[in-house]
Amino acid sequence: MMFRRPRLRPYAAREQEARRFVHAHGFTLIELVVVMLVLTIILGMVGVRLTRDQTDILRDEAGRLVLVLQNAQQQAILEGQPYAFAFTDEGYRFLRIDTKGKLVPIEADELLAPRKLPPPLMLGPVKPRDATSRRPEVILFDPSGEFPAFAMVLTFGDISWYVQGSSDGSIQSSPVLAPAAA
Repeated sequence: MMFRRPRLRPYAAREQEARRFVHAHGFTLIELVVVMLVLTIILGMVGVRLTRDQTDILRDEAGRLVLVLQNAQQQAILEGQPYAFAFTDEGYRFLRIDTKGKLVPIEADELLAPRKLPPPLMLGPVKPRDATSRRPEVILFDPSGEFPAFAMVLTFGDISWYVQGSSDGSIQSSPVLAPAAA
């Protein structure tokens, strides 16, 4: 077997190749600055969107309240036992009928336990236009799935968000009060 000697490139070709690699290492300062500027702009836009304003907080809390009310409605139907919703000074709570036939607060349920709203938020029933009629401060969820139409308002400063239930059993939230509930 014959030993072949590696073929050497001429000196000029090796020198030209070496010069090419010297200039190909890393990025220029201007390239790095442009990339940093683009990243800063993108992160700034994401950061602005991550901050929540009062409307976002109200919408989220109203959505949570709708889900909890729907859960109470479904639980009343499934268990064949009435449940009730009541306003408190700090938030709201749910009630059920005990063995004596009285409404008592639910304390130990994970979903229907009393809820305190964060201090700037306030919850209350929508006040009727005429002062003579008074809406009850308790909403009763009947095992048949029916309940009286109701409207409540969540407020955060001067911003309001409404939670409304209609007699057909639907519960929804919106930033405006539907004409039928007013």
